[in-house]
Amino acid sequence: MFSMRYFFAATLLSFLAINICFGQILNVEKNRVKGDSANYFLGTIGLSFNANNQSLTDNGTEKSFVGFSANSDVAYFSTYHSFLLVGQLQYTATSETAINSAGYGHFRINWLRKNVISYENFVQIQYDQGRGMRSRQLGGGGVRFRIYREEKSSLFAGTGIMREREEWERPGEEDGLVELSLWKSSSYVTSRLQLRENIAFGSIVYFQTGYDPDRDFFRHRVSADVNILVNLTSKLALQTSASITYENRPVVPIPKFVYRVTNGIQLNF
Repeated sequence: MFSMRYFFAATLLSFLAINICFGQILNVEKNRVKGDSANYFLGTIGLSFNANNQSLTDNGTEKSFVGFSANSDVAYFSTYHSFLLVGQLQYTATSETAINSAGYGHFRINWLRKNVISYENFVQIQYDQGRGMRSRQLGGGGVRFRIYREEKSSLFAGTGIMREREEWERPGEEDGLVELSLWKSSSYVTSRLQLRENIAFGSIVYFQTGYDPDRDFFRHRVSADVNILVNLTSKLALQTSASITYENRPVVPIPKFVYRVTNGIQLNF
């Protein structure tokens, strides 16, 4: 039977996550195109929950599942630059396993944000307990291009270089820690479209690649996020998000392709 202590722990941690982490990049991307105003803050808070008992164990008994996802983001726009702090925390548990969690925090500065060609610096920390990723730290910089921008739609692209360091645990091995540190190129395309007055669509696609000299091959990563917001009021919206990630050569033997779909609410401030 599903342990209630996991349920209450997940609930508490999810609400704490709203206050200590910062959410999806897509939610901030739409704020970059808000005219030429300066010296203001923008942000969002999101929370989603799902639970089911549709799965069965190997002996045919019921398996319960509960999951929470909390995200928020904060952006400050000065006269010439923007400062973004984004991230997410997730907690999942089943009647057979303890809580697993994953999360990230991402800080980015966009220098000369109003120019057609601007510049960026960024740092990120990340972990994924369920997949065995103890930590991922990266930092770098690049150039951002404004391809198209109007009130209801926009298209940007960016490219740069970063240094990435990872620590992974090999599945089923207590002392199977694998460390990796690489230089990588990092490129992205991000778009936003106001479909209707109260419905907005956003997407961002990343391609990151780097040469691993210790193993004599390239490691590629493709990731994409899609977000649909349905505004109920000026402050409250329904949010549907989907994300996928593909790595051609995972550091440890885990699935190359992972995906996640969530539904929840979002509070704008």
